[in-house]
Amino acid sequence: MRRHLWVLIGMAALLVAAGGCALRPAATPVPLPPQVGGAPIAVERNIAYPWGSTDLAAADNVAITERMVVRTASLDLIVPDTERALDNIQAMARELGGYVVSVEAHQYQKGRQATVTLRIPAETLDSALDRLRAMATTVRRESVSGQDVTDQYVDLQSRLRHLEAKEKQLLEFLDRAEDTEAVLAVYEHLSATQAEIEQVRGRMQYLENQVALATVTVSLTPDAMAQPLETGWNLPGTVRSAVEALLNVLEFFVKALIYIVIVILPALILIALPIAGIFLLVRWLVRRRRRQ
Repeated sequence: MRRHLWVLIGMAALLVAAGGCALRPAATPVPLPPQVGGAPIAVERNIAYPWGSTDLAAADNVAITERMVVRTASLDLIVPDTERALDNIQAMARELGGYVVSVEAHQYQKGRQATVTLRIPAETLDSALDRLRAMATTVRRESVSGQDVTDQYVDLQSRLRHLEAKEKQLLEFLDRAEDTEAVLAVYEHLSATQAEIEQVRGRMQYLENQVALATVTVSLTPDAMAQPLETGWNLPGTVRSAVEALLNVLEFFVKALIYIVIVILPALILIALPIAGIFLLVRWLVRRRRRQ
């Protein structure tokens, strides 16, 4: 029971110490060299890891000589031939030590439009952009950006060292424990700590991968699709033709009315007078005969 009590007391002291370590401020990087040409410095970094030291305060002093920057680029290119440009981009990615992530293409009547995403080593980004521009007849849009993740990486390093120190002490407690209850208690804390260590390591590996490889997205449009639309519309001419047609219709009605009043109406009168006279004469003769 005494040994079990000492194990529990040691675990409590360990948890208190780990909580105090977690509240420490993040390590402050040393002054960094200026960036060359205004561009973010590449992935290469020289980090001193005092893994063998048990002094956590001294372990927080991590020296990073270069910033960790995640670089991304986006281009919108007009190219003579989309298929040839896609083949050249894939060959370039393999040549630079990268790979193509995805290719999305759409077929239209005038050609094929595509969007390709590739990952290449960050130090080759500038040369890759030059080669991509050389493939195009026109660069409609270009965007290059960087995200500094140095502080995130330093915080993860500090957290990892604290967790590994905690794991080491828990393993020592586990070796000393003889009581089943004490073993289970220590093992529970050890499993949780090891799970946190794996999460931190996974996040660090993800950041390292993001920094080591730049992401480039290229939109490709063939020359035929980039030309302005020729609709053949002539709206002023259409309006003029419509007005002329309306005037012609009005002219026809006016002329018809004139012909009706001057020509047709008198002609009808001249034709109707003899007919009316004959009708009246026949009627008068019929009435006279009836009277007789």
